[in-house]
Amino acid sequence: MTQLEDAPTITAASSFDLRDGRLHRTVEVGGLIGRSSYPMADPTGDDLGDWWRAFLQGRTLSNEARLGTVRGLDLFCGPGGLALGFSQACAEMGFDFVSEAAIDDDAGAVDVYATNHGTKRRISASVRSLIDFQVRGMGEKAKFLYDPEIVDDVAAELVDNVDVVLAGPPCQGHSNLNNHTRRTDRRNELYLTVPAFAIATGASMVVIENVPAVVHDRQQVVATTKALLESAGYTVTLGRAFADRLGWPQTRQRFFLLARRDSAPAEIEAVGEALQSEQRDLWWAIEDLEDEAIDGRLVVEAGYSDENRRRIDWLFDNGEHNLPPSERPECHQEGTTYNAVYGRLYQDKPAPTITTGFMTPGRGRYIHPTRRRTLTPHEAARLQGFPDSYDFHPHPEKVSAKSQLGKWIGDAVPMPLGYVAGLSVLGGDAAWKPADPS
Repeated sequence: MTQLEDAPTITAASSFDLRDGRLHRTVEVGGLIGRSSYPMADPTGDDLGDWWRAFLQGRTLSNEARLGTVRGLDLFCGPGGLALGFSQACAEMGFDFVSEAAIDDDAGAVDVYATNHGTKRRISASVRSLIDFQVRGMGEKAKFLYDPEIVDDVAAELVDNVDVVLAGPPCQGHSNLNNHTRRTDRRNELYLTVPAFAIATGASMVVIENVPAVVHDRQQVVATTKALLESAGYTVTLGRAFADRLGWPQTRQRFFLLARRDSAPAEIEAVGEALQSEQRDLWWAIEDLEDEAIDGRLVVEAGYSDENRRRIDWLFDNGEHNLPPSERPECHQEGTTYNAVYGRLYQDKPAPTITTGFMTPGRGRYIHPTRRRTLTPHEAARLQGFPDSYDFHPHPEKVSAKSQLGKWIGDAVPMPLGYVAGLSVLGGDAAWKPADPS
């Protein structure tokens, strides 16, 4: 058992037990203990690796506990990466996750989400257009001028029918890769729609993810959101989660704001530390996809210019992983801070952050370690934690475009990050309990 320094009343632990042809896992966070198992005919001795591989392969998780239903609303939902991790946490702890609504202005992403999560209400619209609210002040002085009100008829059905609001507001305005409007981008204010929806629907839990740089926003959206939720009776915790420290083969990190109305969520950094594991490398996730046949769906050919094809060849012909300045575009030859672009991935290290540019050599270190190409959408989806059964083509008569796949997969939240956030908010200093446990 690990005692958490930041929240001395909250403990977190994880253990495995292989018996009867199943890998059993016990997870404890605060007052909540989950016991679940996967069928395991081919254990490797790497318990957590075997557990996540069973998840990626779509094996059926068993949990005899039935603690009730968690009804979810996902704002800025994308294809459902955050919900994927959160629902896995629910399943392991004995809850059934029910997707009440998914909202995004990308109709295709909403369809992907709903297809995979059985969502009851699909809303393809700007989140801001669905709710009426005004905020006065910033930071700890912020307050709503009046109670937020949902002004869309379909979204209004969510009032008193939501337990958790999940949200990933647009992060481009906060990203350190945005050198133009960083910290002042008007998209940053969309963060404030999340507490407005939480209060309007009466949700008892809130999970908001974003890039770590969100805390530097000049409009103080994190501090403002914290104040708005606390004034409505929520207890709020803030912190970062690191995918590679949770044993996942990607070095992505995200900043989380977690809130609960009935008690305090567990500190996500402390829970992550208690559940930390050795890193797994890129090859653990994608080795079996090395020569996967092109299918025109998740295994598609990326187009390369002659120059980029030459750069890829240079890396392999010279046994290198980094492209020297002499082989880069002229604008890079005098030096660049983006040293990983045009880079070849390492088999024995975690992947870097997967972004929407994973099929373009000049957008990051995305060249395959053993094949003269960039990652395929299938490989990138694996690295983001999407099971092989996840359907990115929700309309049988239409194949999703490469540009859509790149956006959906690259913008998604890696499953383990949503998972640890789910554990933190469901556990806390008292186990979350549904109003109606049936």
